[in-house]
Amino acid sequence: MAATPHVVVVPYPGSGSINPALQLSRLLHGHGVFITFVVTEHNLRRAQAAAAAADKGAAVSGREGFRIETIPDGLVDADRDKQDYDLGLSKATAHRCGGPLRELVLRLRGGAPPVTCLLPTVLMSFALEVARELGVPSMVLWTSSAAALMTCHSKFQSFLCVFNEIGSKPFNTGIDLVASMHRDESCLTNGYLDTTMIDWIPGMPAISLGDVSSFVRTTDPDDFGLWFNDTQSNNCTKAGALIINTFDALEPDVLTALRTEYPRIYTVGPLGSLLHRRHQHHDWTTDLI
Repeated sequence: MAATPHVVVVPYPGSGSINPALQLSRLLHGHGVFITFVVTEHNLRRAQAAAAAADKGAAVSGREGFRIETIPDGLVDADRDKQDYDLGLSKATAHRCGGPLRELVLRLRGGAPPVTCLLPTVLMSFALEVARELGVPSMVLWTSSAAALMTCHSKFQSFLCVFNEIGSKPFNTGIDLVASMHRDESCLTNGYLDTTMIDWIPGMPAISLGDVSSFVRTTDPDDFGLWFNDTQSNNCTKAGALIINTFDALEPDVLTALRTEYPRIYTVGPLGSLLHRRHQHHDWTTDLI
């Protein structure tokens, strides 16, 4: 008898990543996959407090074949009330979570069933380094659209570089170009974002510069958000496969363009609708976060 597959799911500690990762985990669990769902210690405490307040003590207990584990998020409590909390969380996870995750996976590998795949969401690419180091196959869940991936990924943002220079400054990626376009702060408020069109991204219709991720709306070329957006979108394509929360009929052109460079792209979505349809035939009690 074949061993039960065991997937360790590692979502970024924000609801925009946790929710689709949990939906995918439930679907995989329904197909016989053993799931270890990794949350931060802080988020687990919040979930436990909410469950206690609602008198739902089993809300974070998991169920058979679905286990919840924790790692620290790298923040101290004083950091959580800061105005730049989101950027602080991104910095902390990127630089401080790799070690705790490695220790967790090593511990899980000694149990049953053995870990067969590490599945982080985008923004948690340090997990891919852990997977490579430990020889564990990896996949990444891109939680938003294929179009969002295309506009974020620097390999495709290089298509923005129709001109190799603006003024006298050379650019290595499209992110550098976009940042330069914003070197004058008035560009952020004078309508420039809405009137400047980008019509050469593969597989996509023309969009305005304002449609591109707000992470690139900065006049600082060394901005952490700019770097984080670039490196995370690049790193996610280094996994063994990429799962996108979409479906082929919704984004056929952009998916075709993506697959010319990354053929191991799988569409599984919309996750919420798939999970709802499955629940019409399979009971799943609300005993998870």
